[in-house]
Amino acid sequence: MYMRGSREATGRSDEEASGLRIEIEGRSRIAEISASARRVPWLLNALQILWVAGPATFIAMQGGYLLGFGEFAPARNVIYFVFFTLFLGLIGLGSKLASVAVIERREQEAAQKLRRTIDLLPDLLFAIRDTDLAAESLERRRRLAAGVLLQELDLGPETLALAVSELSGDTGLAQMAQQIEVYRRFGLHSRVRDLVEASAEARLAALERVHAEAPELADALRERLQGNAPSQDDGIPRREGFLQRLLAAADQDDPVDLPVSDVQELIVLAFELLSGREIRYLHFTWKGRWGVARALDAVETTRARYRLAQARVDGRLRSLGLSLVGLPGSQIQRSDIRRDPVVLAQKILDALERLIAHRPLRGTRAARRLGRVLNGVRLLRDEHDQWLEASRALDASIEHWEARQQKIHPARRRWWLRRPSAQGLHIQEDVIALTDDAKLAFARGVCNLVDDLELQIDERGLYFADQRLDRDEIRRLGLQLLTFLQDSLDLTDLAIQRAIQASPAAWLGGMQADLSAEARAGLGAAVVKEVRQDLGRMAERLAAQLSTFYHLPLDPALRQQLVDRYGANPERLEMLASRAGESGAPQPIRRVQSPEREKIMRDPRWVLLLKLGERYAG
Repeated sequence: MYMRGSREATGRSDEEASGLRIEIEGRSRIAEISASARRVPWLLNALQILWVAGPATFIAMQGGYLLGFGEFAPARNVIYFVFFTLFLGLIGLGSKLASVAVIERREQEAAQKLRRTIDLLPDLLFAIRDTDLAAESLERRRRLAAGVLLQELDLGPETLALAVSELSGDTGLAQMAQQIEVYRRFGLHSRVRDLVEASAEARLAALERVHAEAPELADALRERLQGNAPSQDDGIPRREGFLQRLLAAADQDDPVDLPVSDVQELIVLAFELLSGREIRYLHFTWKGRWGVARALDAVETTRARYRLAQARVDGRLRSLGLSLVGLPGSQIQRSDIRRDPVVLAQKILDALERLIAHRPLRGTRAARRLGRVLNGVRLLRDEHDQWLEASRALDASIEHWEARQQKIHPARRRWWLRRPSAQGLHIQEDVIALTDDAKLAFARGVCNLVDDLELQIDERGLYFADQRLDRDEIRRLGLQLLTFLQDSLDLTDLAIQRAIQASPAAWLGGMQADLSAEARAGLGAAVVKEVRQDLGRMAERLAAQLSTFYHLPLDPALRQQLVDRYGANPERLEMLASRAGESGAPQPIRRVQSPEREKIMRDPRWVLLLKLGERYAG
């Protein structure tokens, strides 16, 4: 009994000591960042003023007088300079003390806002997640909540069984998952393999159901049922294209089509960067012929604009589809919104044809509702026109690049490989991170926004001015956070977008505990350091982009650099190099959009719907 009590006491003391260390580390981290508001120690400045105004001035006066007049300065001159330097020193010291007082107050305010932001962001994340779940149907809320559990790192066997049961509806498979987790925790992997093999049939059936109902959760369930648990080193994959959708929504007057889960991803990214996350990434530059460099930059810029325009079209499609969910005769389910845009557009056209077949009388409730839906068609058409404009700009930049390739082709190999250290294609490594000043500016913006909105977070959810925030208000809040982050990061840069998308997110589940701001700062700084980033795969993706999109040759020196410095797979690079052809003629760049997408958006039924929308709007 005594030994068990001693072990429990020791465990508690170790846990308390660990928490204390984390809190101390977080407090020192906050102080380190906020200290950027104070540049030079005031005591050193005071000593400098006293030295310059006193002995230095006196020695300079006597030396100058001696050299100029051949004798030392008379007593009255000395008295004059003594009082002059004394008054000058006192005035300078007083000014410096006043300046130090202002700077110290600014530093304290910066530390307070930084501490408040670090404490606020995790609570904001969890409150938004719960608000988003509350807006779903009961069945979908049950599945999504189970998906949240599957992403937790420290998930017990009983909790895992609950998540599997809620997601699959198979209690037998849930019990099997519980046993798999128990054996995995004890390192009995041979037994894990036995249970995985024994549950193969039930696992495949459950995965088939989940993939049909909630495809975004199928991968997490598969990994758990195969005995694989997420780790802090691997991190959590980010939602595909969340930055593009956020940027596209920021360009629209109404971000109604922005998924709230994208706002959650943005908050995770902001907390990571605020906690010191550094995301390394690779990008290519051109040194040498100015025209070639300009052509490459133009293609990258127009590609970024094209992707944003395409994301806006996809967002309008989802918004239009959501407006049709629940309408009698539309036959569109909420699960259809997550389908491929081409499939979704076809379903929307079919649904609208069925709705307008009844031709409700103007002035009726059905007519007004149909008018609102058809207004969404007009907004979609406007976004599609901008998409076509961005597509034409991309085509023009691609044609200019291909013309450059054709012009240099006769001497391509000699030109490409000449003086590789001075000109040609260069792979550079860069880091996405926030400076201390940028962190303070972001924290200042967040705190001011929270104060302006009178935002409150408790167990009931998110409130501002005693009113509960809905999804639309959360979307606008996310766009405000995006603006604060864009002040320090150029999120429109394709290289930065690819780097953030490819880097796994840190696990913030441990922030749900009742921790202080200092403890959260320390824990945040610790978890972001644990996430491992694979630059080898990033190097391979960059090489694939260069070879397959731009048809640039991957010469042996460049491939060796990617292998030696970043750990890329040499066989993969060799295959990409042979596909591009180091000495072959340049090939035209393939268009990035699919013909099916253009075909469905050029369907003449959209024009008829627009005309009908004008009738109901009038």
